Formats: sequence, C-alpha cells, structure tokens
Amino acid sequence: MVVATAAATTFVTLRWLDAAHRMLGRFVLAGSLYSHRGRTPKGLPIGAGSGYDGQFYYRLALDPFNLARTSFGIQLDTLSRVERMAYPFLAWVISQGHSADVPLALVLVNVFAAGMLGLAGGLLARSAGRHALWGLVFVGYWGYLWTLGRDLTELTTAALVIFGLAALLRNAPFWAGLAFLGAIVSKETAVLLAATLAAATAWARWTGRGRLVLPLNAPVGRATRSALLRRSDLAFVVPLAGFVAWQLVLFWATGRLPIYKSGGENLGLPFVGFVHGLAHYLAALPSIAAGLWFGELALLIVLAVVAARSLPHVPVELRILWAVSALLAVFTATGIWLGDVGFRSLDDVYLLSWVVLLLAPVRLTPAAMLCGAAWGAVAAELVHFI
Repeated sequence: MVVATAAATTFVTLRWLDAAHRMLGRFVLAGSLYSHRGRTPKGLPIGAGSGYDGQFYYRLALDPFNLARTSFGIQLDTLSRVERMAYPFLAWVISQGHSADVPLALVLVNVFAAGMLGLAGGLLARSAGRHALWGLVFVGYWGYLWTLGRDLTELTTAALVIFGLAALLRNAPFWAGLAFLGAIVSKETAVLLAATLAAATAWARWTGRGRLVLPLNAPVGRATRSALLRRSDLAFVVPLAGFVAWQLVLFWATGRLPIYKSGGENLGLPFVGFVHGLAHYLAALPSIAAGLWFGELALLIVLAVVAARSLPHVPVELRILWAVSALLAVFTATGIWLGDVGFRSLDDVYLLSWVVLLLAPVRLTPAAMLCGAAWGAVAAELVHFI
C-alpha cells in the first residue's frame, strides 16, 4: 500500500508540474463539445473538441445527487455515466461540495485507490503463499496511469474487485460481496464478474466437478444439489441484488435503465474492433503511439497465454472468470481498440491473469519485469503529455 501510494503520488505530482502546468483542472480534460465556457465552475480549463471522460466524472463530483443530463455547464455524453457513481461520490465527499476543490479531490481519490489496490493485491498475494509485495503487479497496469492522469474510474473499480477476490480466498463471502457491489457502483461492467461467479458456483455445485474457492457448507451430492442459498453465496447474492436495486434507483431518477445504453457502447461483433485497431496502428507506424500500442498488446497476449496454461492450478470460479474476461475482450467495441489509452478498458484480463499467476506454481519475475517496463514507459510519456 505504501509503495503503491508513493508511486501514484510521484506520478501525479510530476504530471501536475509538467504536462498540466500546475493546474489540476487540466487532468479533467474538459472539451468545448460537452463543457460550455462561461457556464462551468470558475477555473476549469476547457480545450477544443470533445475532451475526455474525466469531465463527466468531474460533473458528477460537483453534485452526485443531480442526475440531470446537463448541469454546471457540462452535458453528459451518455446516461450510462451515472451508473459509475462511486468515484465521483467519493470526490464529492472529500471536496465537501466545494467546486474549487473537486479537481484535487478527484486526484486524491485515485491516489488513494492506487494504495488500496496495492493493499488488496498484497492480501491476495499472501493468501496465495507469496510475498505481499507481489500485490504491486496489480497496480503496475500501465492503463491505470491514464486513469490517474485523466480522472477516470478504473482504479476504484480494480481496488474493489481485488479486495473482493482477496476476501473470497480468505473465506469471507459477505465482505467479498460488499466489495463486488462497490465495484459495480463504480463501473457497471463489474456485474459480469458477480454473475459469472454465481454461474460458476452453481455449475460446480450441481455437477460436483472442480474445487471451489469457498468451501461448501455440505458435500456436493444428490442430497444437496437442491439446497437453497448458502453462506458462501453472499459473495454474489449481495452484489447482484445491489445491482438490481441501483438500476431501479436510476430508473426512478432518470426514467431509463442505463445498463442498456452501457452494453451497446462497450460491446460489438467479435474481433471487429481488434481488426480496426490493428489496421489503424499499422498505418501509424513508426510513431510512438503505435509502438506503445503494439508493445502493450503483445504483453497482454503473453500474460493471457501464460495464465491460460496455468488455469488447471486454480479453483473453478477463477478459471471461468478468466475465460469470460478473455472472451469479452474480443467483443469490445472499436472505440476501445482505437483509443490511445493503454488498453485501460481491458484491465479485467490483466487483473485476472495476474490472480491466476499468483495462485499457480509459476515463475513470476519475467512477467513482472515486463509489466514494470511498460508502466515506466507509459509514465514517462504521460508526465509530458496531457
């Protein structure tokens, strides 16, 4: 936790001094397409064009209870933004509703989330029988540097997901469920994790095949296949029930179910987005952006392949979770593959691959060194460029 917090603090400080010209408001990356000059809070820098996602979390952090499509001079590009309330809500709490303090609060929440991700990773590493410092591999995802540098929500989600998995390994299903619920309120796609966990547990329980993360309260056999919910099921019952409740609250407040919009924006036909991304960055060679894109993609593929080979060593729920995350990666929309943001939207593949590797009897040092090199390269780039 201490190392992760120090690394995140150093990065954002250097970025604030250089790329942001000592203006934390530049982390928001507000654009004139959605953020209207003269109507936004005083002191928010607004550039030309569409800006980036941080401006919408900034808008929600000004007043998370105001779910209007346009407020404070900022228009939400899609209603699905209101689903991701944990990060801006925490920033609102820290800023105490003072608009001038929101840019700093958004940065502080992400630095804190980086530390919590390090802590959760350390707990998970210890549960796997490894040194706690191996938990730093989760914070070492280069995509999270874009999250730190542009006021985004992935770090909050990742910290809660890894806390949930660490709680699972420590036989604490209720705390795992609360952590997964927090992840869902931070980023709605985390509901797939809870749903997959439920399906995997049901399958293993019904068939009696594969060992589970959480021990069952009774042996799985014909006499217990029809049993109702068990204590271990709190790990997915709590987040799934919370997700339904949260969607109903948003439906009552906005008149729409945001989850429908979210799914259409993030998913597409299999491999279509990947092919478009490949063609785009092949044409962009030998630029720095293209070089980083291909390097990051290659490293993700290497991690995924090594993790796939290690799956027999981990419990069945984690195998299925990893497989679902890898499958969804090929369905991601074209915009995700075209974005020069370190594959931050594919962080589930990275996180779950490292969970598998930590639990499996494999040598981790080469992969960790490659990830560290990628993190350093991207950090050096983002210190100088917004």
